[in-house]
Amino acid sequence: MNAATEIDRLLDEHGAVLLRDDKHRVYRLPNGQKFTSPKTPSDHRSMRNNLSSLRHALGVVHQTPNQEGERKMQQQRPTPPTAPQPAPPPPKVESLKERIEAAIASEEAIQEKLLAEAQAHERKVHMLKALLPFTDDPATEDALRGVLPAVEPPAPARPVAPAPPDAITERVQVTRQLVLAATQTFDDPFTVNDVLSLMANGRQIDSNERVRVRASIAQAMMTLHERGELIKEQEHFGRRQTIWRKAELNGTNHSNGVGTRA
Repeated sequence: MNAATEIDRLLDEHGAVLLRDDKHRVYRLPNGQKFTSPKTPSDHRSMRNNLSSLRHALGVVHQTPNQEGERKMQQQRPTPPTAPQPAPPPPKVESLKERIEAAIASEEAIQEKLLAEAQAHERKVHMLKALLPFTDDPATEDALRGVLPAVEPPAPARPVAPAPPDAITERVQVTRQLVLAATQTFDDPFTVNDVLSLMANGRQIDSNERVRVRASIAQAMMTLHERGELIKEQEHFGRRQTIWRKAELNGTNHSNGVGTRA
């Protein structure tokens, strides 16, 4: 692009007024500024500098030929008409059969939840019945009071025997006798986590405390297994827990609170 030709075009396009034409041409631009252009350009660089000054004075942004062609094509390109939006589908009307089926599914879900709660309460009843033989042993009385909920006003304060060595916390007491009583309530095979849930009795246990309680229960179950009072149904594999089954006991020895094998 020739700089001198572009200068003449911009001056003519923007309506610049020639004020003086002697050695230099002096123009007045529409914004009141003056622009001076030599009649005879000294060199090509000087004319490019004059063109840049004129564009700056006119506030014209320089565009390359490709940009100018794209701008013209965008101006000539017609705007496509906006397609009409489809009407929203009408709301689905459920038939009487569908509404009844949905109600049946909801009631079945509630029924399953209630059955699960009933089974949990039934296991607790079995556990409480299994604890009855241990009530005659003074050494386990305090541990039992820590597990069972309070159903009567507390008795007057009296000297308390030292806690058994396997007591984990004040809230959850773990002894071999309590673990044995809990395992005797399961008719089906069970895991350490099942015994932990039964002995926790729905309480919220801190994560660190839960780890210690579970380890104590697992140790007690291993001891019961060595004594023949628990049967290992399946050894643990990877993340799969060990499966246990209770041993059939033919009676209860009230001196130590532990039954004997049949």
